[in-house]
Amino acid sequence: MLSYYIRDPKRLSAMNQNLLSEFLNNAAGYYQQQGHFYKYARAAIGYAAEFGDWLRQQRVKIELISDDHVMTFLDSIDAGMDCRRRKRAYSAVQVILGFIRMKYPPMVVICDAEREVTRLGEFLKSERGLAAGTIDARKSDLLRFLKHTFGTRRIALKSLSPECIHDYVTSLEFSSQQRNACTALRTYFRFKQIQGISTARLQKCLPTVRQSRTSLSPKWLEADEAERLLESIDRTSGTGKRNYAVILCMMDLGMRVGDVARLTLDDIDWTNATIQVSNHKRGRPYLLPLPSRVGRAIAEYLSDGRPESQRRELFLRHAIPRELPTTAPALKRMVSVAWRRSGMNDSKSGTHILRHTVATRMKHEGIGLKSIADVLGHSSLQTTTLYAQVDLPALRTVAAEWPEVKV
Repeated sequence: MLSYYIRDPKRLSAMNQNLLSEFLNNAAGYYQQQGHFYKYARAAIGYAAEFGDWLRQQRVKIELISDDHVMTFLDSIDAGMDCRRRKRAYSAVQVILGFIRMKYPPMVVICDAEREVTRLGEFLKSERGLAAGTIDARKSDLLRFLKHTFGTRRIALKSLSPECIHDYVTSLEFSSQQRNACTALRTYFRFKQIQGISTARLQKCLPTVRQSRTSLSPKWLEADEAERLLESIDRTSGTGKRNYAVILCMMDLGMRVGDVARLTLDDIDWTNATIQVSNHKRGRPYLLPLPSRVGRAIAEYLSDGRPESQRRELFLRHAIPRELPTTAPALKRMVSVAWRRSGMNDSKSGTHILRHTVATRMKHEGIGLKSIADVLGHSSLQTTTLYAQVDLPALRTVAAEWPEVKV
């Protein structure tokens, strides 16, 4: 397969003698199968071959290659390389690394701290039903604490003192880090309590980290700003039709970006004009009415924009490799580009502001918090109040005029 991309006999011979020659051939077949552009694939194979030459110089055995070797290699060739080229080099090496690890699976050494974190994650998923992102955050914060405190030693909660916990929390730089650490530890101590291990004294010693609450409603879009954002999207292409429908799902239905990425063709009931939202944070799907504007945008994408595919996911990738479902991070990047094109990126950003807009608009229309919570998929009204705290238009109607001061 290498000969398809490498036409020069001398260079082809050198690659066949490369330390990673077997995997270079695998990568060439992968790029051809996925339909990558010829120049892109040829450059990627070149980066991977450089990685093989570097490994031979460093006398690194193939089965011992680690992520640290990858980063050290990239740093060694970083001179004169812009961000885009470095990203391409990293992607090329990751493809090769994937084939290497299929043949030589890395040895995984699991310490007691990692076992505890894994058990907690399984509990939070099966018993608490938390979202995957929330579970990963809890596990990450707890693992940092356990490794900081116990290292690779056995976890012994009896030896854990309030002073140790307090010193760790206060050593964290930001209040958000301190708050997240306390939340993870509180969750872990309660988990151990359920297992029959007394952790009441440890729960009591966890400090309370103050979290400031905004006194006014979060940022939201006025009608003209919403139209300005939508007009920044080029709807003549399939990608633009997809992006337009995605933003409308968030702007008109208040959907989370993760839920938009998870939509399937089966979630839309065209007969009854409803759409099912997976509500991945709570694991409890719910139905919403399908507004005509959103329905038309989705229909236009399906009929004249979506790549031909047997997949049931609604929104697909339009870049190579095609026909894969799009992801939440990719949609977030797309919205960031739309903000920049609209010229509002100095004052507006992110995807959550679109949910804020839905909640604020409903509040201004006099709709109760319970109904807003149902649309946003919240299980707690306290969460909903953060999206629609103050009805500013209503306050303006009752605000007294400022008295004139006569000098």
